[in-house]
Amino acid sequence: MEMKILASGVGAAIPKTSIGFNLFSGVYIQIRRSSAEKPQVFGIATGPEIGGNSGTLIAGHIETSWMKIDAGKHAWLCSRSSLVGKLGEIELKGTLLFSGSVDVTFTLYDADNEASFSLSRVKVESSGGQLADTKVRGVIKDMMGQTQNGSMLCG
Repeated sequence: MEMKILASGVGAAIPKTSIGFNLFSGVYIQIRRSSAEKPQVFGIATGPEIGGNSGTLIAGHIETSWMKIDAGKHAWLCSRSSLVGKLGEIELKGTLLFSGSVDVTFTLYDADNEASFSLSRVKVESSGGQLADTKVRGVIKDMMGQTQNGSMLCG
């Protein structure tokens, strides 16, 4: 299984604090069984808000390379229904100018807002630009409208 993240945002946040504002932030999460298959696309978007739940410094856009994911270790990524409608958070850490690497964390929260699953990768090759960390938290949506068909993303 492979995963790729595309994130964009405009706003300002002071790192490691809850101080900031966000005009918009959005992230696409692409998951595919193999490099030969078409990816399934999920998204998280936030609109104007004040606080530290989502944000970037000024503006940022990042596209990670495809990351190999161990489906046995991260079976929670294998089902559309385990993602769609759940509260998720993507965090991309590191300064990036045109190309380089960032640290990626994808966390899924349960109904009590407690982290139930998490995936972390360091030094993920990426392209784009950001001056500081980008974090997007919100409800995960199925951007392809295929959640109801129940097919697995792994296997």
